[in-house]
Amino acid sequence: MTPGRGPSRARRPPSRHPRPQPGPAVELAIRDGVAWMTLARPGARNRCDAELCAALADVCAAAEDAEPARVAVLAARGPAFSAGLPRAARGLHPDWPDAVAALAGMTKPVIAAVQGEALGWGFALALACDVRIASTDAVFALPDAQEGRLPGGGVTQRLPRIVGVARALEMVLLGTRLGAVRAAAWGLVAAAVPPGRLAGAVTEVAQGLAARGPLALRFAKEAVVRALDLPLAEGIRLEEDLYVLLQTTEDRREGIRAFLERRKPRFSGR
Repeated sequence: MTPGRGPSRARRPPSRHPRPQPGPAVELAIRDGVAWMTLARPGARNRCDAELCAALADVCAAAEDAEPARVAVLAARGPAFSAGLPRAARGLHPDWPDAVAALAGMTKPVIAAVQGEALGWGFALALACDVRIASTDAVFALPDAQEGRLPGGGVTQRLPRIVGVARALEMVLLGTRLGAVRAAAWGLVAAAVPPGRLAGAVTEVAQGLAARGPLALRFAKEAVVRALDLPLAEGIRLEEDLYVLLQTTEDRREGIRAFLERRKPRFSGR
């Protein structure tokens, strides 16, 4: 026994399984017409494991069905937006819910508030959103090819549609780490703001959208997203059909009344 110390204790080997963390993996709060969906596993760098994927898929469904929510925001706690899949994973397990697909399938506008690293499947989550606003410390990267994997989560399809083929290949093949300022120059993010201003900038954009007609936002999103898969003539026809459909709604009549009465419209989503 060492003088002045108690009896020595054998150190326990580290557990192979991470301890369960308290609270939901993804938090949902609805305020002022905005559904705030927050990745809440900062200790694990918000990695897309089974728990987080299942929670995010459930939260997306809840936000989609929540009538008071007209816009959704995907944010994250901690220094990283999401570091992607767990280190040992070689791809999304077939039994895990596809959180990226759940996010991309929402009909409401979705804003990504990105700080820190968005890597691999974490980058895929950001790409599945409609608008991305990033803090200047944000970094987007695809380390998969360097590690002998193919990027997943739809990255190889969404990224070239946003930044072009050459830039997408630079990120996919070379693993280029893209900072927020350069990402804004590429059109990948709508704005790069100082970290202390990220929450305020995202709130301003989200509340601005929430004040608009929810049906008009939904139809506009549908027309733009489906344009990627339709020939030009069919896309224009879809736009015209959605325009005619919008004219039949109560929101459209309310918009006209509000304009004539010089007041803010009170949209009901009907």
